[in-house]
Amino acid sequence: MPQKLIANRHFLAVVFGALYFSFSFPAMAADEYPSKSIKVVVPFPPGGINDTVARPVLKKMGDILGTGFVVENKPGASGTIGTAQVGKAVADGYTLLLGAASTMAVVPHMIKNVTYDSANDFVPVGGIASVPSVLITGKKQDFPTYAAFVRAAKQKPSELTFGSAGAGTSHHTQQSFLNLKQGIEMLHIPYKGSGPAMGDLLGGQIDFLMDPISTAIVQIQADKVRALGITSDQRSPLLPNVPTFKELGVKDFEVSTWFGLFAPKGTPAAVIKKVESALGEALKDAEVKKFMDERGMNILPKNSAEMQKFVQAENALWKDVVKKTRISID
Repeated sequence: MPQKLIANRHFLAVVFGALYFSFSFPAMAADEYPSKSIKVVVPFPPGGINDTVARPVLKKMGDILGTGFVVENKPGASGTIGTAQVGKAVADGYTLLLGAASTMAVVPHMIKNVTYDSANDFVPVGGIASVPSVLITGKKQDFPTYAAFVRAAKQKPSELTFGSAGAGTSHHTQQSFLNLKQGIEMLHIPYKGSGPAMGDLLGGQIDFLMDPISTAIVQIQADKVRALGITSDQRSPLLPNVPTFKELGVKDFEVSTWFGLFAPKGTPAAVIKKVESALGEALKDAEVKKFMDERGMNILPKNSAEMQKFVQAENALWKDVVKKTRISID
């Protein structure tokens, strides 16, 4: 056989062999996945609502997948540091992100030089939970109803104060959105965390706080603060006497602090499907559901494709809100 023909056949064998392995490797990797523990980056300090939401769900997912989930808190720059690191991580399914409304849909429109693109650097695995917020006021303040609050805010522009856990947090952005809808102006007082903000609300140093129900519920049930309205589309079973903002006449204000699981772009589709399936199964677990219900959290049962559309819609909403309210972190 001519030497040239042998060489050509050898070349073709190498090419087809390479193609075979390039197509078969992702499948084999997916079959073997997970072969070790999976790291989930939470881009906020430990002990907050992010950890509260993530840990019971991840524990159940670990049971389903037969591996452990290791939570790694990487706070900084309003959650953008840890988020950006996951966006640049190896896309093998062993580094995931607990994405939140703030980091995936709000803060990117408030910081000029954010180092990731929430729409293009990540693949959603699925939704986890959404947590409505409650507008609360201290008992030392004279605002018995929501109508009294709006009336006072219009009579005293920029005199009433509202606290937050920091610029760009849900406390800040959701209250700013409400102010925009009501045509009122208030003074924003940022704190280093929701604990100090709640402390000053109880002490009468600030007038209002738009707080997630999961952290506000203790003070409300202890009758230390007064709840004026909730951002969910229906009343919460934990607070049956607190009206929704829709009932109070505020249209299109069904906002929440939501959470989902994300992977770096390029993660094999079969791996995403496997984690997505485990997440969906975990959210149907009776203990997980009980955990959520006791804290006023709503399960966010969205698969990868649904979560992609949801994140896009949330980005469009908050981009518009940030532009109109001119709130920023820089």
